[in-house]
Amino acid sequence: MGPTKIMIIRHAEKPGLYGGLQYNGINAVGTTDETSLVTMGWERAGGIANLFYPTNNVFQHAKLAKPDFIYAADPALKKDGDEPSQRPYQTISALAAKMNLPSGQVNISFKKKDFKKMVTHVLTLSGTVLISWQHQDILPKTPGTDCIVHQLMKQTGTQQSTLQQPVPSGPWPAPRYDMVLVFDRPTGTGPFTSFTPVPQLLLAGDLSTLFPA
Repeated sequence: MGPTKIMIIRHAEKPGLYGGLQYNGINAVGTTDETSLVTMGWERAGGIANLFYPTNNVFQHAKLAKPDFIYAADPALKKDGDEPSQRPYQTISALAAKMNLPSGQVNISFKKKDFKKMVTHVLTLSGTVLISWQHQDILPKTPGTDCIVHQLMKQTGTQQSTLQQPVPSGPWPAPRYDMVLVFDRPTGTGPFTSFTPVPQLLLAGDLSTLFPA
């Protein structure tokens, strides 16, 4: 039996312009680091901890659930020139700490470009899985480009026609950090039976508008 629910989020806010102001990256101890989240991103990371593990056990949306396993792109520096991905792990770090998850249940062993292998590994698990990754690899950058969502559907034999709502076919909108993509299959085997986009609604400016199909 494989996972019954897979939830995917983009890492939180990275260095850039927000409201006309330049935000720089900082690490967990406040040191400037352009591979890290900005202050707004760290705020989102704190909100994500409560989004997926609410203290009162009442979830903001019926499709959300406490993850049994969390996956994030490997944050370590690489000798082969692969750019480090601090932000996906930083985004789920507060959640992992709040849940007190054992190290084996927070998997950071896959580099961001190895998302196909990551999906294969995820599908060997049972329960609920949360994936935190860079947005360019969650949905296709351009038509036909491989991505995490395509691999989830391909490796489970899922067709758009079997889902209650269509999966977005275009890229993840660059300005958006505020969405959770949820795939469900109650039996834990075979194709997914439903796809649900869930707005996070954690920070001022978060939108309830769904991505184009």
